Amino acid sequence: MLSVNLERLSEILNQTDNLPTIAAQAQNMSQTIRSAILQHAVVNSTDGQLYAYEIDGFGGINFMDDPNVPSLMSLPYLGFVNNTDPIYTDTRQAILSSRNPYWFHSLSSNHSGIGGPHRGLNRIWPMNWIVQLSTSTSADERVYLLDLLKTTTAAKGLIHENFDVSQTNGTGFGRLWFAWGNSLFGEVLLDMATQEGELGADILFGVGQPAVNIADLFD
Repeated sequence: MLSVNLERLSEILNQTDNLPTIAAQAQNMSQTIRSAILQHAVVNSTDGQLYAYEIDGFGGINFMDDPNVPSLMSLPYLGFVNNTDPIYTDTRQAILSSRNPYWFHSLSSNHSGIGGPHRGLNRIWPMNWIVQLSTSTSADERVYLLDLLKTTTAAKGLIHENFDVSQTNGTGFGRLWFAWGNSLFGEVLLDMATQEGELGADILFGVGQPAVNIADLFD
């Protein structure tokens, strides 16, 4: 996230012809961080090459993911890689499995999702599904995730912070109003609404229906 935004800062400063020294420093630091990640935080495993969640600089590696942003799942959303990057796709598959200690699955509800250490075990965050939705390259996966998000609000119609993975409809949730999750969901839906084809407008409005022109929303 820092690498991406330093690059953007450099671009802004270069467009204004202002502070050229700082623009160059931001660009250099952005590339230094990116190079360090690719050199030291990509690990070989039986699942392919994976981005590590944390490294300690002494060879220690922690592989997991967290439902927030930034996260490994959100790397395309942040702009660090695109969602077809081979290391990212292998990483995405691994964090949506038992390889990730904070990926939880319940046989009783048939729900799976990512939680984190700060809300305890077996509590998944719908925000993870939203990030998964934004990075998906599969229409079937997107439809499935939208249905999950719609049917696990405990009939409240809101994105909650977390709920017990065993609950089929999201009861026993934490935070009735979780502004971060609701705002992110709105952003992802708007992005889908303005995207032509099977990953966007076809899902929300029906096959063959046009995408929304963002300018029309503000007329």
